[in-house]
Amino acid sequence: MLTVIVSTLWLAGCASLSETSSENQPEAVNAYTQLGVAYLERENLTRALSALDHALEIDPEHPEALQALALVYQQQGEAALADKHFQKALDAAPNFTQARNNYAAFLYQQADYPRACEQLEQASGDAQYARRAQLFTNLGQCYTALGETQRARESFERAQQIDPRHARSYFLLAELAFSQGNISQAWPPLQTFMQLAAPNREALELAVEIANARGEFDKAADYQRQLGQLN
Repeated sequence: MLTVIVSTLWLAGCASLSETSSENQPEAVNAYTQLGVAYLERENLTRALSALDHALEIDPEHPEALQALALVYQQQGEAALADKHFQKALDAAPNFTQARNNYAAFLYQQADYPRACEQLEQASGDAQYARRAQLFTNLGQCYTALGETQRARESFERAQQIDPRHARSYFLLAELAFSQGNISQAWPPLQTFMQLAAPNREALELAVEIANARGEFDKAADYQRQLGQLN
C-alpha cells in the first residue's frame, strides 16, 4: 500500500569509525545512513544492514538510520525487529511523519489494522507533509479494513480536498460505495478516476459491474472490450 521516498544519493567515500572524530560524527552518521538507504533502494540488504549498523554505532538514536533499518528488517521478513526499530525511530523523533507512514504500512501488511490506523491518524496532523493526500487515502483504506465505512469515506473525501487530482482516492471511494450497494454513489468517483489515471484492470472490472448494475450494457461491453485489450 505504502513505499519509502528517498533522494538520489552520491557518496564519494566514508571514513572508518576509528577515524571519526567527535566533530565529524554527524557527517559520518549521515553518510552511513545515506549509503544504507542507497543499498536498500537497490535491494542489497546485506550491505544496507552493514552501513546502517555503522551509523547506529555512532549515534544509536539517529531516527533516519533506525527507520531505514526497520525497512531492511521488513524486507527480510523480520517482523519483530522491524516493529521494534520503527518504534525506536518514532521515540527518537515523534514528528518524523515519513517514518510513521512507513510504520503504518508495515502494520497494515501485518493485518494489524487498529495500530496502522492509529499511526496514520497521528501522521495526518502534519499539515506540511508533502504526501498528505496519499496519507489520507491510506487512512481511508485502513478504516475500510476495520469496517468503519463512514470514517473511510471521510478520509477519501479529505484526500480529494487536499489534492483533487489524487486518483486512487476516487477509485477506493467508488469501490467502497459499490460494496455497500450504493451504485449511484459509486459511479461519479469511478468516472473521475478514469479521467485522472490510465484505466487498470481493477478499475475496468468495477466499471463493468457498475455499468451492468445501472443497465448501461453498451458501456459495460465497452469496458469489457478494454479489459480484453489488457491481456
